[in-house]
Parts: sequence; structure tokens; C-alpha cells
Amino acid sequence: MKKVLVITHDFPPIGKGSVLRPLKFSKYFRNYGWEPIVLTSTPRSYYFRDESLMREVESLGIKVYRTPGSSNNLLTGRKLKDLPNEGPRKLKRNISRYRKQPDEHRSWINKAVKLGKEIIESHKIEIIYATGPSFTALIAAGELKEKFKIPLVTDYQDSWLHSPSAYYPMGYHRLRNMKLEQEVIKVTDEIITTNRRIKEYLIEEYDYLRHDDINIIHHGYDNDDLKLAAQGPLPEKPKMRFTTSGNFFDLVTPKYFFEGMRLAFEKKPDMRGKIEACFIGGLSKENLKLIQKNNVSDAVINPGYVGHIESIKYLMASDVLWFMIDKGTGSEVIAPVRLAEYFGVRKPILACVPDGAAKQLMRDYEAVRICEPDEPEDIAKLIIEYYELYTKRMMPIANEEVVRKFNVDKMTYQLVRYFEFLRDIPPEFGIRKAKPAIENEY
Repeated sequence: MKKVLVITHDFPPIGKGSVLRPLKFSKYFRNYGWEPIVLTSTPRSYYFRDESLMREVESLGIKVYRTPGSSNNLLTGRKLKDLPNEGPRKLKRNISRYRKQPDEHRSWINKAVKLGKEIIESHKIEIIYATGPSFTALIAAGELKEKFKIPLVTDYQDSWLHSPSAYYPMGYHRLRNMKLEQEVIKVTDEIITTNRRIKEYLIEEYDYLRHDDINIIHHGYDNDDLKLAAQGPLPEKPKMRFTTSGNFFDLVTPKYFFEGMRLAFEKKPDMRGKIEACFIGGLSKENLKLIQKNNVSDAVINPGYVGHIESIKYLMASDVLWFMIDKGTGSEVIAPVRLAEYFGVRKPILACVPDGAAKQLMRDYEAVRICEPDEPEDIAKLIIEYYELYTKRMMPIANEEVVRKFNVDKMTYQLVRYFEFLRDIPPEFGIRKAKPAIENEY
């Protein structure tokens, strides 16, 4: 079986969305004749730990190599970090990025390169696949590509320069990141992005990149996860339920939704007691205060952070899934993996989003109502509209053809086709000038 070195800073047991893409690709690589060997970090700590994803890694028998770290870490039972309010969290991150580029994991690069050399020297690696953020994974992969001349595929889950989490206190910091990104692009053989806007930004920033230098492979849902979640009992649902999953960082906030709920109850008092909002994930102290401020405590439930499969159970047990991206720098590039999972469970979506990648994907999904993210009045109208559709049993139905295109197994097959092409052509041929005629399925 051919071997692919998967380089990613984030991997289970860290409980965050960015771990799903490398995990699920690694799971399905074997279906197409490729054995994944994962190079990742030893996570010191994080806000959430997902035992179910860690068990999945172990059950699949994926070879995972971790760079050295503290003996007191997330793998050995270190206590999780408390979920901070958003202001202090961003301040701490931005202070770190004043000194460390491309991000606070800068020191991991040398560790990853050293371990990568050992892996390559002991295994017959034929492709290097690196995904970020953290973009330190792409930098490490670029150094390994230069040394060993193994074809490199870089996968952007977010924009390097235009992400909402990017922070450039001085012009120097942005220029430094541009230089780091160009050094990676220079040695990359195939660039993948998760949506069209990230691709467009790359072409706008670097005029030597052509349209066919970059291909789009969206985030996907794992059909096996849906089947597994459906096997056991679903969480009880005594009333109509709006549900969201994930954390409230950067341009994701529940503020306007809570205000919209309050307005909906004021406009239609008989709804109180008949609908509820379920928040899967952590709620900071400031968000808990917003619930009280808007007098919706009796209509909000928060199971806290739950494992990945349990999270899908909650989605399945819901009537409407709420999704939001606030307005701000970088909002147009956001289309996270949880959106693909919302598609996978085929539930109606209430989307509070500005123009951008996510809005375009949801329009094609069809079972969706969309409004601006910062307009509580419009949110209230859509809550009432969905409630009335629910009582009449006239809820919108997802476009099944679109949903099936987000199956991660199909997306893995698309990625593997690039692997096969890069593997089969001579290095001196000029890979960028010999792109395969592979069209994105969506």
C-alpha cells in the first residue's frame, strides 16, 4: 500500500473542528490504496477533549507520530483549560502573535521537521499532505519537501492572510506572513482549499498563481458517523428545538440570537414553553449573562461539550439547526466543517450570515432561511416562521443531490486522484504545468 505522510498540528484528542478533516481523510485513504502516517503535536492542554474521536483513531489503527511535549499533557490526563470570555482570549492570542509568526505554535515547526525526517527515512513516503491552520504544519511540510523532493499537497481549511483569527499589529507582521506563505507555495505541488473564497484570495495575493493551480475540496460529513449516531437513542426533545454546535470564538457569537429569541417571545407570547434553543459546546460566563439579560433562561439548554457522535445525536434530535457568522474581517472565508455535518443530518437551517462562502453553500442546500447576522428583528421573524412551519408540518426539505456531494468518502477519493497524478509524473516534468483534468464534483 502506498504511504502518505499527513502533517497536522491539530488531531484528536483535541476537541475542535479542525481535527476532523485530517482524521476523516486518513480513515478513507485506505479505501483507495493509501496508508496514512500522521505527524502531529502532543497537545499540552485545550478547552475540550474528545474521547470518542480518540477511540476512533485507535480503532482504525492509524499510525500516529507525535512530536515530544510535556509529560503532563492532554493525552496523560492534564486538566482542561477553563473557557475564557472572548475578549481576554483574543487579547492573549494577539499578544502571542505579536512575537510569533505565523501563530503561537511557531516553536512546533522544528520539532515537526525533525520527526518528519525520521518518518520519511523509515517509511517509503510517496506523498506529503499538510493541512492548516495551524499553518506551521504547512511550513514544516515545505521544509520536508525541499529536503526529500517528495510531492507536497497543501490544504487550506482557512485563509492564511484573511482569516478572522489573523492578527497583524504592524505592517511587518503581514509581510512576514506573506513571505512564509510564498515559501510554502513555491514548493507546493497541489494546493487545496475548502471553499472558493479562500482560493480567490490566494490568486489575488499572488499573481503567479493560476486558476488551475488551486482546487476546491469542501469539508464533508462522514456517513458512518451518521449511521452510528442513529443506532442508539437520541436525546429527549419535549418541544420544538433549535440547535447549534461548536464554540463561540472570533466571528461567532450567540448575542443576536438571544436577542432574537426575546423579540420572538414578545411578538408571539404563546411560543414560550413550546420552543427551546440547545447549545452544544461551552458557553462562557459572558454568554451565560446574555441569556439572563434577554430573559430566555427557560428556553435555553446547554449540555456542554459532548463527544462527536453524541453531538450528531443532538443534531438529529433537533428540528432546526442554527448557524451564524458575524460581520467582520474574514467572514467571507468561513465555511466550517460543522456546516457540512448540518447538511449531513438533512435538517432545516436558520442561517445568520453575511455574504461569503457559507451563504453560497447554504443557498444550494435549499432547506434554509437566511438573514443578516446582526439583525435580531429578522432573526425573530425567522424563528416565528419556522415555528409556524413546524406546527403545520411543512418544514423545508434539503436538496438530496447537494447533500450527497458533501460525503467525505467521495471527497477523499477526489484528493487521492491528485495524489496518484503527482506520484506518477517525473519530478523534473514541472508539476504545476501538468495538472490533471480533474473537475471538482461541486
